[in-house]
Amino acid sequence: MSPSPPGLPPASPSLSFVLSSFNVLGSSHTAPGGTRASKPPGPTRIRWAASLLARHGVDVVGFQEFQRDQQRTFLRVTGGRYDVYPGFSKGGKGSQNSIAWRTETWDVVDAGTIPIPYFNGNMWPMPVVLLENRETGLRAYFSNFHNPASVRSQGNQARWRRLAIAREIALVNRLMRQTDYPVFLTGDLNERESVFCAITGRTDMVAAKGGSNSGACRPPGQVGIDWIFGSADVTFTNYREDRSPLVRRTTDHPMVLSKVRIEGEPAQR
Repeated sequence: MSPSPPGLPPASPSLSFVLSSFNVLGSSHTAPGGTRASKPPGPTRIRWAASLLARHGVDVVGFQEFQRDQQRTFLRVTGGRYDVYPGFSKGGKGSQNSIAWRTETWDVVDAGTIPIPYFNGNMWPMPVVLLENRETGLRAYFSNFHNPASVRSQGNQARWRRLAIAREIALVNRLMRQTDYPVFLTGDLNERESVFCAITGRTDMVAAKGGSNSGACRPPGQVGIDWIFGSADVTFTNYREDRSPLVRRTTDHPMVLSKVRIEGEPAQR
């Protein structure tokens, strides 16, 4: 951060970092009899996921389908470079949708979960964390979700996705009312244009991929089901969906990434 010219008030600190949403395909899918049994086991694939985080310089990531054996391997191979919430603290359901952040640049200030309906309305704890950047003192909220897909084994889950999205929107709006901190939402939301229109129409959030919702909803082109949203005061650049051979070996989703810039006043310590 450069100093302000003489006679001007000090410039507010700013911070740039890389945020990702990454469905890493749970180990149960690639176990014998699983829906993706031809792929390598989960612990092998999570090693590749860790290398992808390093390749892209990811600072914060929302994982979906991050099962326990994958988490144990991830923490071991990253050697303390990342911390994870909720991790193992909320049982197997809680671990699957975890947020990870670089420990050298972020400290956790507060963390909790909210119940989100998954298949057939079964409630799963999904995370929201308040992180503080060590260098600037800037804080931001990060939330991460996986909404239920309509698949042959589970039937039509549209009702439960609508309820999940309503709860996620309510969380975002509550955080925005209560604080001035930026708010981010990552996740495999299992909806395309409709979820863009709902979130950008009922909150002050914008999508990292682009699009607009002023008077009429105009989603970005070629939308998928994996999303990064942030409050309107953040700047997204260099959005990409990595579909490289290593990503395809690791999972059945793209790795979604964006550079983020935030600014504001550091937290009072």
